[in-house]
Amino acid sequence: MKRALLVLALACSSAFADTPDPADVISQQSGLPASEVQGMLANCDANQTSLNFCAWRDRVVAEQKLHDVLDEKAGTSPGCKARLEHKIAVWKKRRDASCKKSAEAENGGGSIVPMEIAACQAAETDRMTKVIGSIRRCN
Repeated sequence: MKRALLVLALACSSAFADTPDPADVISQQSGLPASEVQGMLANCDANQTSLNFCAWRDRVVAEQKLHDVLDEKAGTSPGCKARLEHKIAVWKKRRDASCKKSAEAENGGGSIVPMEIAACQAAETDRMTKVIGSIRRCN
């Protein structure tokens, strides 16, 4: 029994090891040190920059969940995975353009726009994750 639990724990930890830390992803994208990013993420309400980074974190987490659901749905069918990845790539372009347009229209520019774009992208990605998760067959 103990051995089975150990094997299960190792399997789970290796499964989660594949998911990068959102702070590391943001650090790579922004060029800032991970420690600085983590500091901003620890206090989202400190200033607009921290709010932006926290919204970016939420988008990164939402995209990781979408990727996980995509992998789950695709299973062992490379064709299915390729079709879903293509659909998601096309959808992401529409999502990004739509989120940018609505954030700029609502806020007229300024330092809040990046946060609004990232928040919109996270919300839309959460919706797409539910859509992909509800697919019974890969077409």
